[in-house]
Amino acid sequence: MSYFTQSGHVRPELLDKDAREQAQAFINRQRRQETLSSSQLRRFYNEFKRLKTRFDNDENKDFAAIKPLIKMQKSKSAYASNPNKPKIPKAFHKFIEKNVDSIQGPEDFNAFMLHFEAVVGFFYAEGIPNN
Repeated sequence: MSYFTQSGHVRPELLDKDAREQAQAFINRQRRQETLSSSQLRRFYNEFKRLKTRFDNDENKDFAAIKPLIKMQKSKSAYASNPNKPKIPKAFHKFIEKNVDSIQGPEDFNAFMLHFEAVVGFFYAEGIPNN
C-alpha cells in the first residue's frame, strides 16, 4: 500500500474516504462482539502515538531504533485477535498488519499516523460508546 501520490503528497483519500470506510469496517452493528471497542482502538492508537513521540523527540531522528517496535505491533494485534478469545475484530488486525507492513521509513510512519488519526475520528463519529 502506498501512502503517497506520484507527486509525493499524502493521498487525500487516506484522510477522508478510506479512513471513513476503514472505521466503518470496525463496527458490526448486528454482532456487537465483532465490533472494535473504543478502549482497544485507543490502546493501539496510543501505542503508535507513543512511538511517534519517541521518534520526534530523538535528536538523531534514528528511525531504525523504533522500526522494530512498530513491527512488533503486528504481534500485539495477532495476540489480541486470538480466535479463542478475541479482543479485537479481524478487520482491525488486518488493518494493523497491512499498515505496519507498509511502513518503511519516517515518511510512511507520519502518513500512517495521519491516516490512523482520521480513522479514529470517523470511528467516534459513528457514535460508538466508550467501553
